[in-house]
Amino acid sequence: MENYDYIESGLILGLTEKKNFNKFKYTSQDFAQHGDAFKFVNKYLDSYGELPSTNTICENYPTLDDAARNLTFEYALDTFKDQVLFRQVVGSFQKNKAMLLEKPKDAYAQIVTALQDIGLVYDEDVTNYDSGHLERYNEWKRKNALRQEGMMGIPTPFESINKIGVGWMPGELISLFARPAMGKTWLCVHAAAVAMMAGYKTLLISTEMPTNSISLRTDIVLANMMGYNFSHKALRNGDAIDEEAYKDFLIKLNGRNMLICDHIEGQQGMSLDAISGLVRKHQPDFIVLDGVYLISSGDGKKAMWEQSHSLFYGLKNLVMSHNIAMFVSTQANRDAADLYAPPRAEHVAFGDALLRASDVALSMCMVEENDFQRIIQYQKYRDGELNIDNSMLSWDVDRGSIKEDMQLAGEF
Repeated sequence: MENYDYIESGLILGLTEKKNFNKFKYTSQDFAQHGDAFKFVNKYLDSYGELPSTNTICENYPTLDDAARNLTFEYALDTFKDQVLFRQVVGSFQKNKAMLLEKPKDAYAQIVTALQDIGLVYDEDVTNYDSGHLERYNEWKRKNALRQEGMMGIPTPFESINKIGVGWMPGELISLFARPAMGKTWLCVHAAAVAMMAGYKTLLISTEMPTNSISLRTDIVLANMMGYNFSHKALRNGDAIDEEAYKDFLIKLNGRNMLICDHIEGQQGMSLDAISGLVRKHQPDFIVLDGVYLISSGDGKKAMWEQSHSLFYGLKNLVMSHNIAMFVSTQANRDAADLYAPPRAEHVAFGDALLRASDVALSMCMVEENDFQRIIQYQKYRDGELNIDNSMLSWDVDRGSIKEDMQLAGEF
C-alpha cells in the first residue's frame, strides 16, 4: 500500500477542481497525515466562495508532497479509500487486543460486529435530471463534430461498423465468442493495434499467452498496418527476414501507447479486482481482454453461475465508471460442434449473462475449405444500428493481415 503522505497530498491537490471536491465524501478525521490541509480547503471555500489553487495550498502547507501533483485524482481517491478501510480494520483489532488474550470468543464477537459496521464512503450516484442539460447539449455538439469529421469513438477492426461513423464507445463492453483455435487472440491483438494506431492508450491483457508471444503477434499486425511485410512464423522461429526493415519498424514503434499484461504481481491468477487496479493505475482509453473465462470474480464461495454473473456485470460496471471501452474474448464449449457455423450465446458457459452485459456481441467461425477467411456474426449490436448480420474477414495472420471484405458483407 502506497504511503499516506503521497496519496493524501495528491488527493488534497486534486480537490482544487470543483468536480473532484463534490465527489469527495470524507472528513478531516479520515486523513492519517493531512487532515489540517483538508480543513483549510473547506475553510477557504467558505470564506471566499471558491476553491484554493494548488499553489495556495502548497504555500500554506509546505509539508505536502509536491511529486503528488502528477497523481490522477481517481487513483488517489481509490487508494485513499483502501487506506481508510485498512486503518479501520486494524483499529478494530487493536481495540480488542487485550480481550483477545483473555476472552477470545467475546473479542471475536465484538470484532465481527465492528467489521460489519465498517464501510467505504461511495460517490453519490443520484443527480437532478435538469442539472445536466447544458452538459448534454455540449456532449451532443462534441459528438456531432466528430461525426462530421468521419468517426466517433475508437476505430474497430470492422469496416462495416466504422463506416457508420460510430466505433467502440466509452462505457461499452464488446464480447467475442469462438471455438478454440479459431483465431480469437489474433483478432484481439488486431483490435488493440487498430486503437493504438488511432492514438488511444490501449491495455492488452492476455490470460492465455505470455507477453513475448503477444508482443510478437502485435509486431506482425502493426507491421502490416505500417506497410512492412514480415512473417510471424519466421520471426517466431528465428528464420531469415529483412533485418534492417525489422529494426526500422521497431524504431518507429517507439512512443506508441500500448501496455501488455499477462501477469499481475502478487496474484495467483487474474481477478476482476486486479484488473480494476490496472485501470486505476494506468488510465487506459481501451482495454482488450483475451480469455475472459479465465478471470476470477474474486468470490470462490459462490456458485459458478453467480461468479460468472458477478464477473461480467463487474466488467460492465468497470468500463462505465471509468468511461472506457473494453473488448473481451471467450471460448465456446463443445456444444458448438460445427466448426463452420458461428457459435451462439448458449454455446458459451454462462453466455447469456455475458450477452446481456455486452453492448456488442460477436461470434466467429472458420470458412469450409478456406483457411484464409473467417465469418463474423453480429449477435447483438447497440440499438440494432447495424444493417447487416455477418461480415467476412480476409485472414492471413502469418502476415498480420486481417481485413473485412466489404464486397461480401452480409451476403452469406
